[in-house]
Amino acid sequence: MFAEDSIGISIEIMGKQHQFSCSAEQAEDLKQAASNLVVMCNDIKQQKGMASSERALLVASINLSYSLLMANNEIKRYQHGQDALISTLKSVL
Repeated sequence: MFAEDSIGISIEIMGKQHQFSCSAEQAEDLKQAASNLVVMCNDIKQQKGMASSERALLVASINLSYSLLMANNEIKRYQHGQDALISTLKSVL
């Protein structure tokens, strides 16, 4: 069941139309994300000489997942560092 403020959007990815439901505030960001994905897939297909769009999508999804994992790990390292600094400041004060 969709939330009351959900809208339906249509996004073309690798020549196929896909329907998504999202909030009106998310629509433009999701369209931009899909556009970025298409560019990434096209680049992968050209660089790797891939004929399969599905394979390019798989490689792009793994690359994006890896990038997200690395970004999340970096955020955790920063948070731990900030927590340590806060603890040090509290002990000094």
